[in-house]
Amino acid sequence: METWNVGVWNDEVNLAAYVAYVFRRVLGIPKGEATELMLDIHRGGRATVISGTREHSELNSFRLQVHGLRATLERA
Repeated sequence: METWNVGVWNDEVNLAAYVAYVFRRVLGIPKGEATELMLDIHRGGRATVISGTREHSELNSFRLQVHGLRATLERA
């Protein structure tokens, strides 16, 4: 079974606190880890936030997009 990554890209629209909040609320990522991911995105332009099966990753990518984040699906 292939693993797929959900990448989130930096944007000029969403506040940092909102991005970390979405990671916590939508993906269930703990607060400290969500903050670190947000900082990785801010500093590097992109970060992988979650991995899994294609179906699971597609769903999470869609959920992040619904919340206004630039999320993409990539083969691991």
